[in-house]
Amino acid sequence: MRKSWLVIITLVLLFTGVIGCEKQPTKESGFNFIFKYGIAGRNTLDTFQATFTKDMVMDPAITVKLTLTPEEKDTIYQKMLEIDFFNYPDKFSVDVPEGEVKTEVTLYSTYFFRVEYGQRTKELLWHDKYTNLDIPGNKLMELITLIRNIVESKEEYKKLPEPKSGYM
Repeated sequence: MRKSWLVIITLVLLFTGVIGCEKQPTKESGFNFIFKYGIAGRNTLDTFQATFTKDMVMDPAITVKLTLTPEEKDTIYQKMLEIDFFNYPDKFSVDVPEGEVKTEVTLYSTYFFRVEYGQRTKELLWHDKYTNLDIPGNKLMELITLIRNIVESKEEYKKLPEPKSGYM
């Protein structure tokens, strides 16, 4: 009887450990992503192709070579783990509690992620049209700000022209 309990406990612990490992992606499993942001998600960072496409509004978009360093990719990956990104819903939206004023923006940013790690893929779409942010929204915005800051610090990005027009 005692041996069977030990076997059962061992199997439960082993099974729980295996399941836990599958839920938490590891850096060694490979990591690349496409991140789209801005009005209609028209700016695109693609680490698969090492490119960045800048929305030029009324003019054609401009695509340049832009590579993230392994350290920059690791920083982004660690932030994804920190905010539990891989467990966000595929279509994310901000929850505004009943009774609170829901403030909607007419010209809003759209964010899209397609993240590949190992044999798995995670996609996330967020139409950021409410000014009322909740905790998951704030955490996701931290990740977005991190990625944008990395991109915008690159010389390749700084050399891009400013759009001649804008959104209203």
